[in-house]
Amino acid sequence: MPDDVTPDWARRFNFSAHSPGGTNRPTDKEIYEKVIARPRGIFTPPNVAMRGGTEAETYVRQVLLKDADAGEAYRHAVSKIQEHTPQDFNPDDAAKRDIILNGLYESDITEQEDTVFALTLQHLLEGTREAVKGENKVEDGPWVSAMLEGVELPFIGQLDFMTRGVVELKTQWPYVKPNAKRGFQVNSLPAKPKADHINQVALYWMWMRKQSDNVPVTLVYANCKAFRVFSSVDCAELSEARLTQALESMRLVARTRETLMRKADDVSDLLSMIAPDFSHWMWRSESPAYKQLAEQMWSE
Repeated sequence: MPDDVTPDWARRFNFSAHSPGGTNRPTDKEIYEKVIARPRGIFTPPNVAMRGGTEAETYVRQVLLKDADAGEAYRHAVSKIQEHTPQDFNPDDAAKRDIILNGLYESDITEQEDTVFALTLQHLLEGTREAVKGENKVEDGPWVSAMLEGVELPFIGQLDFMTRGVVELKTQWPYVKPNAKRGFQVNSLPAKPKADHINQVALYWMWMRKQSDNVPVTLVYANCKAFRVFSSVDCAELSEARLTQALESMRLVARTRETLMRKADDVSDLLSMIAPDFSHWMWRSESPAYKQLAEQMWSE
């Protein structure tokens, strides 16, 4: 949003836009992240699961959209995970990197054994191929900006892939379990789309509806075991009614946050209106420096 149309309160708090992911975070966490941490350059480096998700999506994009050699694209993805510096405050991150790169598992689809990373990328690619089957055009997802009624700032996000509709990719990685036979446990693929992912695709669906009434929505989940594809054609969680409900929930969250910022004179005033819950898992996953500054800001 250009400065000349950005509300004064938004400029005051360096809060230029909402995001689908942001509405899934507690308000204390989102306000701290955008108002305090980012302007000061305070951030938690990504863990290996985040890095794995990024590289898996890049792999699919290279093979599916750019006709890259699958072997070459895979080796590049592996090199990126090998370069990952484990979080020094998270004792499981180094172990999980080793599991992703070297842990062996047998695919439910091919019944072949390979590394966790190789199988997850293979399954994500096959799931995406199933999701875009029959589409005349498959494009890299654009950044989108959309407004919700009664909310002054835009919602901004980026699609993974765009066909006639929305195609979003999600990966799941094992967690460390020392007493397990392999030393890790594989999370089951979801039986239905996750609520935070529904929020995400709802925004993209609304944006694409400006060009067409017929906007299919597809979510692809993959892990080292298999993949699962959910489609708005036959999944109630991706129906028009459910997506509309998700947009309304996001709208209410955003409007509440804007009201708080509109009423606050400065950062201290804003924080005094919000009770932090540092026991929330989203806070617990952050680095000590990130949390220390937050606790300091709320104690002043």
